[in-house]
Amino acid sequence: MKRLYFLVILALVFNACNDNAMIIDDTSVGPLMETTRVFELAKLFPGDSLAGRRIEGDSLIGEVELYDAEGKIRLIIFPKDETDPKSELSYARIIDPKFTTKNGIGAASTFGALKNQYEVDGLDNAINAVVVSFKDTPWYVTIDKKELPENIRYDYASKIELAQIPDEAKIKYFFYTW
Repeated sequence: MKRLYFLVILALVFNACNDNAMIIDDTSVGPLMETTRVFELAKLFPGDSLAGRRIEGDSLIGEVELYDAEGKIRLIIFPKDETDPKSELSYARIIDPKFTTKNGIGAASTFGALKNQYEVDGLDNAINAVVVSFKDTPWYVTIDKKELPENIRYDYASKIELAQIPDEAKIKYFFYTW
């Protein structure tokens, strides 16, 4: 009987560890933290493949792409120092929709879902997108201007208002900064 309890507890702990592997929170994206170094990425994602934009000897340097076992891109990770494999992380572009916040928000979310869960802190009008930042979060998203009403898509100088972004607008890029 004790063995059964032990196995149940072990299974629950293992399941909790796996669930946290894809959680985006205030300090991390899955196992990635600000103190994570580029050379540690292979250990943190043993079943995945890493592709560096540049390789120096046996070391990845610069931005690193992370692919799952099926060859689908999951993350693009950017170090603070692009020339140092011991560099800590600066930011990541989250592509895999399996990476989500505890509220279920991720790269596949709509603007309405984000807006309902987090307070919008700022809107910046870029050339082809709107950059949306959120209060008290380390992430921000971009929304393609193709998702906006046509009367504001091509106006690069105007201030975009929160009400002008449709709730069903899809996220183009989901970024996390440390």
